[in-house]
Amino acid sequence: MSGEQKLIVECSGPVTTVTLNRPAVNNALDRDLSEQLNQAVRVIRDDMACRIVVFQGAGETFCAGDDVSEFNEWDESIIGRQIRLYQETSRIIEDLTQVTIAKVDGIAVGGGLELTLVCDFVVATDRSRWGMPEIDWDITPGWGGTNRLAAVAGRRKAKEWNLIGALFDAETAERYNLVNRVTTPEQLDAEVESLIEVMLAKEARVVERTKKCLNYGADSITAGLALESEWIGRTKTAGIADFTDRERRERRRNLSKAFWQD
Repeated sequence: MSGEQKLIVECSGPVTTVTLNRPAVNNALDRDLSEQLNQAVRVIRDDMACRIVVFQGAGETFCAGDDVSEFNEWDESIIGRQIRLYQETSRIIEDLTQVTIAKVDGIAVGGGLELTLVCDFVVATDRSRWGMPEIDWDITPGWGGTNRLAAVAGRRKAKEWNLIGALFDAETAERYNLVNRVTTPEQLDAEVESLIEVMLAKEARVVERTKKCLNYGADSITAGLALESEWIGRTKTAGIADFTDRERRERRRNLSKAFWQD
């Protein structure tokens, strides 16, 4: 590994921020950075003090996907290993008990877009640009850019973006459910901080369980419903559903009930 710090992981109380730090190449993922990201999310998975994970890119961009400058050095064994690593990393992120937020400015294409697909929330700037350009590099997506993208945006749009490879804007990304919130670059930090505040006001165990039900239901509605039934029955015994502290609940509801409704 070179002396360059390609991945920066910072913990501030219950919030961990993971920054892809190769701004000169739009935070493209070379083999070194891909490995570091995999190791980082493994550590985060076991961090019981962490409740929120924010993924972002250094500079005024998110992530341009694979570093294509390495492609001529890759043989079939390297390609196979990278795909397995990418898929493992994306599955770990998708299954994290912590709430995950993709904080997107600038470029979010290829693997960068695919990284956002496994996050719980995506907050993006109005200047962000999205796309799946792999087809013009004679490669296919490796992080779920075909199946996950089709599940989120629909098969018709996923085919368009993957088979044509055109870039599209933040408004289009929001329209097809890739983005929760579009804001200006100047307001991006504040929007993400507001979301963090709302999520930290929730009961951590209920957030974890609800997220797991949502993920299970996306794969199998039968499994998701079974999990709902199991966990709703544990609510009282776990000491979560104490409705006597009305003041605390009212504060929490005031943070939530009109959030992102403008």
